[in-house]
Amino acid sequence: MKKTIKAFWACLLVCATTSGCVSIPNSQTVPAGYFKSKIHGGVRSEMEQINFVKLRMDKPAEELLGPNDVLGIYIAGITGAVDEPPPIHNIGPGVSTNDRPASGYPYQVRSDGTLSLPMLPEPIYVEGMSLVQAEEAIRAAYTLKRQIVRADANISVSMIKRRTYHVTVIREDIAADDMRSSSNNATLNGKGTAYMAGMSRGTATSLELPAYRNDVLEALSQTGGLPGLNAKNEVVILRKAYSEEFSNTDYMSGDLDVGYAQSQVADRYNATGTISDLSSELGIVRIPLRVGANEEPPQLTSEDVTLYDGDVVYIQSREAEVYYTGGLIKGGVYPIPRDYDLDVMGAIATAGGTVGASAGAAASNTSSRVGSLVPASRILVLREVNGKQYAIQIKQKEMLRDPSQRILIEPNDVILVEYTPIELWFNMLYNMVNLSVSPSDFD
Repeated sequence: MKKTIKAFWACLLVCATTSGCVSIPNSQTVPAGYFKSKIHGGVRSEMEQINFVKLRMDKPAEELLGPNDVLGIYIAGITGAVDEPPPIHNIGPGVSTNDRPASGYPYQVRSDGTLSLPMLPEPIYVEGMSLVQAEEAIRAAYTLKRQIVRADANISVSMIKRRTYHVTVIREDIAADDMRSSSNNATLNGKGTAYMAGMSRGTATSLELPAYRNDVLEALSQTGGLPGLNAKNEVVILRKAYSEEFSNTDYMSGDLDVGYAQSQVADRYNATGTISDLSSELGIVRIPLRVGANEEPPQLTSEDVTLYDGDVVYIQSREAEVYYTGGLIKGGVYPIPRDYDLDVMGAIATAGGTVGASAGAAASNTSSRVGSLVPASRILVLREVNGKQYAIQIKQKEMLRDPSQRILIEPNDVILVEYTPIELWFNMLYNMVNLSVSPSDFD
């Protein structure tokens, strides 16, 4: 037993006089001020959101007619009997709240912007007109030019269905019911599995946006709202979003449905999870959602955010920006917030560790099997820069007193919390004293 006690004391002496009980000697570390306390590209908390109203198109004072609008037209004695009331549309259960009540018989504005009406030898051009102007043009065609009906005949024009634009929205950000808070990430197995396993390629959705609501904000609103925290801080619009195989003669001549290309984009993305195999000749508009403090917000025009047939709105997931923990903190991987900065103190707290705790609290929050009389105060942040690893050493007391010591965490940093040799010596002595040791053991 005497030999065991002597060997034990010799081990304590070695730990107290050398740096062999720490992972990286002090001589191989750098101070907290060695790197600038900023994340690549600027400090996240200083970034500001753009005005999301800019994602909405400017609506004119009066909505004008265009191809594919469906009008309700009633001409007494022509489209209906004089003594019969016109049919009523857009009223009743199942009708969209965006549809306005309308009356009359349905007539669609043709692709050349004209209307073909009964008993008129030539079509009436109505594209770019308001409903009132279109009604006046129809009345003039029937009463002045041809005198088909009396001047006081009952003629009315209303909008049954506004023309729509086929748009595809591809979203790679996590759905709302899959989002979890950082605190849940910290407690789920200590490994951040909720964050890593929750990442998915998302979905592709085909929309039909009515005229004067065919903008980016409407497309986002119908597919889950603004980009989530796991999406990049930008919205990408792909113009002319179809590859050469979609641009065949049938499609360009209008023999195929206008939504054919968009549905092919959606089907291909849902099947493969990528749009990289589409044509490289895509017109691309990038709209940043957050800008730095010294950056000018994007000067968006109504044309920039207006969507047309064949456009694809792409919300791309951001790279998995995480940091790792080890040492006396339970090992795990945790996400770095997208929109605000995380310093080393906050990172330790997120991982379930404690900073500046009493001895008892520190003992209850450590994964070490050795009881603690003195809490660990040596913090190392392992960071790789240009292929070389640096060990940044931070002393807990200095970090509590001096905010400049609380460096910002960058992607792929590794945070280790360790005992100094003296702290380890005292804690081992504390555990030895707590053992049931008989005085005869020292004989």
